[in-house]
This record gives sequence, structure tokens and C-alpha cells, in this order.
Amino acid sequence: MQYVRRNLALYLTNRVNSFVIAPAILLMVAVIMIIIALIIGIRTGLPLPPEVSDGFKYNQAIFWAIPGFLISHGALTANRGFAGSLAFGSTRHNFWAGTALGFVITSLVVVAVGLVLLAIESATGYGVGVSYLTVTAMDNGNPLIVAISLFLMCLMSLFAGMGFGGIYRAAGVIWTVVSVVAVVLLLLGLIAAVVAWPDFWVDLVGELGRWTIPLGLAIVTVIAAIASRTVVRFAEI
Repeated sequence: MQYVRRNLALYLTNRVNSFVIAPAILLMVAVIMIIIALIIGIRTGLPLPPEVSDGFKYNQAIFWAIPGFLISHGALTANRGFAGSLAFGSTRHNFWAGTALGFVITSLVVVAVGLVLLAIESATGYGVGVSYLTVTAMDNGNPLIVAISLFLMCLMSLFAGMGFGGIYRAAGVIWTVVSVVAVVLLLLGLIAAVVAWPDFWVDLVGELGRWTIPLGLAIVTVIAAIASRTVVRFAEI
């Protein structure tokens, strides 16, 4: 447990990446949404009329805003901290466990900022009638759904990044690229499946209701965590 805490402390030394950038991106995208609404409002007036504002309910920006940075942060964490951690007597398991605890803390920080944004958005619509977190996919801003979804999305991204970083440590650049391509192809295959069998997916979403996004994220997060744990076992200094 001592080495787990040391690895957690090692992760937390990078305070900017761990605590600042991801919440800042969350805020920045909210500002971009407001700017877009202001531009639209030049023609429609502000706050946006219902027929325009309702279109923002299908806004998917929240799902694209944070993962890119967090994947890169997870990969850099696996690469920068791994050698130093093992050099000072830690095991691969302790490195993974301590870093995973750090990932949880980063995710909780993002959730906290997200809930503050949600409260502002629910109360004011940012003054322009735009939806960023109060979207249909988030059960129209259900705080529980938003909190769980943000938490899992952050963890998923961080573990995925750690997995790619671990593959780089274990097998080098070529297999890292191969793994990235494989994941992209898998995502494209999933999109193709949605297009090919829309009725099945519509029925599934109908059955799961508001829990569709959290359950989907939970499954992918568990897979990413297991994958990252597995590849870290074979990583080399």
C-alpha cells in the first residue's frame, strides 16, 4: 500500500494536467457554445427562440470535449512515470493501482466543475438559451446522469490512454499505432452496426432509457481498465 500511495503522489505532482486542463477544456467548450449561440442570435434574437434552442438539446459537444486530452494525459502518465516508479522499487501492479487512484481524483474534479456548469446552465441557459450539459443524451440535465457520465467518460479516456502508453512501453511504436488503428476500426464497425440495424439499437435505448449512456460508458471503462492493467504488466523500463 505504501508504494501505491507513492505512485498516487507521483501522479499528483503534475497538477496542471491532473487538475486544471480537463476542467478548463470543459469551461472553454461551454464558452464556445455561448459564442455560437450569440452568432445565431444575430439573426434570431436572444435568448434563442424555442425552435432554435431545442436544436441544442441534441448537442454532442460534451462527448468530444474532454476525451482527447485525457487519452493523451493517460498515455503520457504511463510513459513518464513508469520508469521512475519502478526504479524506486515499485511494482507494475502498484504503479497501475496508484495511477488509477489518481485517475479517479482527476475524474472527480471534472465532475465537480461539470455540476457547477450544470447548475448555471439549468438556471440561466447561460443567458442565451443554449444546451451543453442539459442535452437529451444526459437526460436533459439530470444531475445524477451527468455526474456518472462525466466520471466514467474521464476514467474511460484515462485508462485508454494508459493502455496505449503501456503498449508503447511493452511493444514499441508500431504496435501502438496498430492498436490505435484497431480501436478506430472497432468504433467504425460499431457505427456501421448502428446504421445496419437501427431498430435493434432504438429498442435497446428504449429499454435502457436514461441509463443508456452511463451503462455504455461503464462497459467501455471496465474494458479499458482491464486492458491498461494487462499491458502495464508487460511494459518495459
